[in-house]
Amino acid sequence: MYPWPRSVRITLSPYTIPVVASQSLFMTPAPRESSSTLSRALDILGMFSTAVPLVAVEDIMAHMGYTRSTAYRYIKELSDAGLVAPASAGSYSLGPRIVELERLMELTDPLYRAGRKVLEGQHCENNALLLHNVYDDKVLCIYKVGPDVLQQGNQHMTIRRARGIPFSLFQGAASLAMLPYLSAHRIRQTYLRSAAAIQAAGLGASWDEFRRKMAAIRRVGYATSRGQITPFVMGVGVPILLPEDKRLIGSLARACPAAAMPEEREAECAAELRVLAARIADEYAVAAHR
Repeated sequence: MYPWPRSVRITLSPYTIPVVASQSLFMTPAPRESSSTLSRALDILGMFSTAVPLVAVEDIMAHMGYTRSTAYRYIKELSDAGLVAPASAGSYSLGPRIVELERLMELTDPLYRAGRKVLEGQHCENNALLLHNVYDDKVLCIYKVGPDVLQQGNQHMTIRRARGIPFSLFQGAASLAMLPYLSAHRIRQTYLRSAAAIQAAGLGASWDEFRRKMAAIRRVGYATSRGQITPFVMGVGVPILLPEDKRLIGSLARACPAAAMPEEREAECAAELRVLAARIADEYAVAAHR
């Protein structure tokens, strides 16, 4: 059992942390000192982004530190699998197999299917419902219902979270709603890897402080953030837990103009989200066993 203290007070960072949403497939990785051939080949996919749509063998050599023959070998493996495709002048783009896998994900991913079934048709006037999953230290939006742009008076705010865009595990209500529900071992390892990022996010300058912040979120059962992902937009997020073993499978968040959500309304919004999250968990259990 994770050693959560009985009574703590949470204070999230009062300042807005600028976020740049990297739309790379896996976010650009650092070269690994020791890893399998498969993981090294897959690391190359992390070099692609909206800013870098084409990658050349020379780019792989420079970024990964590979010899030319090794870079060609890995790019050939990815090309044979359809994960990259020749473009022009020795450069490669992402391949058609990724499109095929994206379609397959939509048809088979139990969380996506459950979320779409429950959330489709939900009333979202000037707010949006966003379904998320977590991998590594990143949170990925996999489904959204509602507008892309919110309005408050003369202000127009574009929601930055959208399907396929990874975000930090330490910023935003959707992320913070999941973080305390990871396993105790994973939370500890996450802190050891990312203590500086955790401190920058206002989640604690020490392991004990971080643990208390996580305990506070668990105690209330939801997380909030204001302006962390999108200026003037606030979010309320709840974890999605399987009914039988309370295993975390994702999070559900509502994004709306910050001025339209006073603090006294946050708990009510979280309660509404918990009802939807429970329905998603029930549908997930059915979809995962088909």
